Amino acid sequence: MKEQILQYKKSGQILAQSLEYALSITKPGVKLVDIADKVENLICKNSAQPAFPVNISINEIAAHYSPTIFDDLTIPENSIVKIDAGVQINGYITDAARTIVFDDKWEQMKQLARKALDEALSIINPDTTVYEVGEIVEKTINKEGFKPIVNLSGHSLAQYSLHDGVSIPNYKVPKRMRDKSQTFKAGRAYAIEPFVTTGKGRVKDNRDMTIYRQFRDANIERLPRKIREGYQYIDNNFNRMPFSPRWLFNENFEVEDVEVIMNELLRRNIVYGYPVLVESTGAPVTQAEDTIFIDKNETYILTKTKNK
Repeated sequence: MKEQILQYKKSGQILAQSLEYALSITKPGVKLVDIADKVENLICKNSAQPAFPVNISINEIAAHYSPTIFDDLTIPENSIVKIDAGVQINGYITDAARTIVFDDKWEQMKQLARKALDEALSIINPDTTVYEVGEIVEKTINKEGFKPIVNLSGHSLAQYSLHDGVSIPNYKVPKRMRDKSQTFKAGRAYAIEPFVTTGKGRVKDNRDMTIYRQFRDANIERLPRKIREGYQYIDNNFNRMPFSPRWLFNENFEVEDVEVIMNELLRRNIVYGYPVLVESTGAPVTQAEDTIFIDKNETYILTKTKNK
């Protein structure tokens, strides 16, 4: 247990530092791909690895947008920007997100996501139910006239597993639907992440996909040479965790080869993609997220940053 806590703490410290850096370089007019590359490189320089590609989600986009290889998108004026990043050390993952706003009219939504997260974190101990968290998140957000996004949730974490089976709702679950076994457990890590919106409080899939994950082995002898090389790189380096095609390109695969590799691996159902998630009515979204580790006597917030 002691070694596990040390790994999680180190992962969390690196992520906090990386998010602080991300906030410092995120400005209107800056390319999204430059932010993502710089943050991911900083994580690697600190002897860790990204647990997933840096997500940079703007305005109504809630999650799963990571810049593409030659992404020409820039941070818009007057926008809401969510930066969601993860760090893993020997598979021990921390996951956190911060919102930046470039117009004062979004400041209340930004602060409300943080307030809902802080209220949730304040009650979590061993044996707290996940439903208590959902109830306090929804109550905090509704009180100020906004809505939580109900089909996005927090999640448990385990070694090399970003979503490890326990979902932590962002709304009040009816008592008849509650599973009494869904409590926070000592010796486990969890990511808590409220989302705030002025819309209906649901996200829908966009057709775009920018983040992928390997989910089964391939018979490499049946793969064409270039596809085999790409598959082997993915299989050897990403531990079946989410990745970006940018990471193949940055390792000297030509951009045309990356496109062919990804299309063929998708066609063969060796990898799958995560659709970009947008608020169902196109309404703006803010987010706050931290990872905690629950010990017998203490709950550690692993990803504290100075700028919330």
